[in-house]
Amino acid sequence: MQVKKDEMKNALLKSGEKEFLEKGYEKASIRKIVKQAGTTIGNFYNYFANKEALFDELVYEEYHQFIHFIQHHNDVERPDYLWHEFNPTLWRAVLSELMDEMIPHFGTGMVLILDSSKGTKYEGSKEKVIKIIQDHFIEHLEKLDNKDIPLGFAEVIAIQMAEGIITILKKYSDPKIRREYLMNYVLFYAVGTMGLIGGL
Repeated sequence: MQVKKDEMKNALLKSGEKEFLEKGYEKASIRKIVKQAGTTIGNFYNYFANKEALFDELVYEEYHQFIHFIQHHNDVERPDYLWHEFNPTLWRAVLSELMDEMIPHFGTGMVLILDSSKGTKYEGSKEKVIKIIQDHFIEHLEKLDNKDIPLGFAEVIAIQMAEGIITILKKYSDPKIRREYLMNYVLFYAVGTMGLIGGL
């Protein structure tokens, strides 16, 4: 009997994940979630108190990893020395190590948090990530004393980079492909940014 209960809960989680990814939390329908899972609305409430409880279970682990990252991202040893030399091979090797540390934090739960959480307590997480990227870009602008690029441009770069990361996470579920694409995407931005602000 317990196996059947676990199977039904997993079916609801899988169906809920699909619905949230497609429509976001606010527009997601419990009716469609239960239909896809092959059960009833009444039975849904045997497993989850409401729609938000289902969303919580899908994102709980990655959200707390995300919060830890937000609180401690300045403690991470960053390869800032790479900004002083043009060596894409070295950059790729360093980024490969960083990806091994970061990939566990970038799953489907993170996509839900960053792109589908409007109307939940997780709303605003995307803006936090954008702020981190923006601040990092500004830091490099100030270090290199570049007067040609306005500091406000950092926000544009940060938004575009965050959107690209979300697109990769949404489109590619295979961990190996995600890792490869994220590494190349970050490398693309690193090289472009260095050329733009005079790091090369």
